[in-house]
Amino acid sequence: MTGKRAGIYARISQDDGTALGVGRQVDDCTAEAERRGWTIVDEYVDNNVSASKTKPRPEYTRMIDDAEQGRIDAVICWDVDRLTRKPAELESFIDLADRHGLSLASVGGEIDLATPQGRLTARIKGSVARHEAEQMGRRIARKAEQTAREGLSTIGPAPFGYERREVDRNGSRLKMLTPLEPEAGWIRDAYRRLLDGDTLRQISLDMKAAGVTGKRGQQVQGAMLGHMLRRPVYAGIRTYHGERLGPGEWEALVDADAFDRAQAILESPGRFHTRGTAPRYLLSGIAKCGHCGAAMRPKIAKSYNRAPAYTCPDCTRITRVMRPVDMVVEAVIVARLETLDLDLADVDPGEHQAAREARDALTARLDTAADEYAAGNINARQLARITETLEAELVSADRLVASTAPNPAVANVTGEGASAAWDASPLEQKRAIIRALCDVTVLPSGPGQRFKPEDVRIDWKA
Repeated sequence: MTGKRAGIYARISQDDGTALGVGRQVDDCTAEAERRGWTIVDEYVDNNVSASKTKPRPEYTRMIDDAEQGRIDAVICWDVDRLTRKPAELESFIDLADRHGLSLASVGGEIDLATPQGRLTARIKGSVARHEAEQMGRRIARKAEQTAREGLSTIGPAPFGYERREVDRNGSRLKMLTPLEPEAGWIRDAYRRLLDGDTLRQISLDMKAAGVTGKRGQQVQGAMLGHMLRRPVYAGIRTYHGERLGPGEWEALVDADAFDRAQAILESPGRFHTRGTAPRYLLSGIAKCGHCGAAMRPKIAKSYNRAPAYTCPDCTRITRVMRPVDMVVEAVIVARLETLDLDLADVDPGEHQAAREARDALTARLDTAADEYAAGNINARQLARITETLEAELVSADRLVASTAPNPAVANVTGEGASAAWDASPLEQKRAIIRALCDVTVLPSGPGQRFKPEDVRIDWKA
């Protein structure tokens, strides 16, 4: 067995940043190669990479390619479970060994893949490794469920705005979520601004301008910020697989009422999600063509003699200068805001509070049922029936909470100060208000006819 050109494969699933684990594997494999008289031509190290998941292992892939190309004719690993934990992947490796005469050795002894006994040994070791990986996954998942149901958050990466610090709990030292400034301040501010009618785009742009980055150093884009603000962890709510379990034992960054109102905004069916560059014109993509119904777009002439206009890109039958159309729409919108019925801008606080209390009562009943089961007062079948009934009611209760939440885009610009509030609002908030209140249509007026306010039709939404 001398003269083999060997590659060393080392892997560890979780590393503490020192790479000592894979280093020890390489040392042991090097000693094994020297004992066998094999020449090491390359080392393939996948550090902090799992062999149980579908995520590719770059160095493993490179090793397989080198074996296919004949650059190596032997592989040394610390044990088969370092090479793979998936039976299908092991079968592919055995097939590769058959086609290219590849030898496999481990620190614990050689596995001759050319013999039925050797292949059986490899398969047994691979199956055992797979079983251990699945058992580990079950233990981790069960621990995560237990932790969530106990109201803790001691595992997994800390979300933006938090860090994990060791705290004493019943004599044990646990790493609990703790607000991390200034990240936590940005999350609080994002909720406040969203409820005040600001847009995710503008909030994220301000974060970018301030040099704020995510946990992995990436820029916080609008879509990413929206996903962050949907996380119940910021309201101190413990969940498991999307199920609300109740309050957690960490400090919330936003109260439950503000969180629910934020979800109503983020999940609104009519919410408009912008992509690409920010809109620059009041009615671009909002105003509809009165001839074909398509969304009108800005037409900016290269010549300074032509004023900016809205035009229909589909039928090209209607083109209107922007300024008079904008003036008509703004005047009508402000007049409407000044006299707007409060039930269109806000909701009855009592109704919203009652909806929240009803939802919280259902959550409390679910918690009580879990406690009764844990105490042995009810059996698993009874618990399942109670949970199924209450969870169905909880879905309806969540919808009622969302539907009774106020519309901040409108609520903050109504009444006597509507005109000043409108003038002070950023463009994206004005566009959000228009979308919330009405549909705008630019009507055809006939050839040679001058623009008239009646050429803009505004249909109020219920």
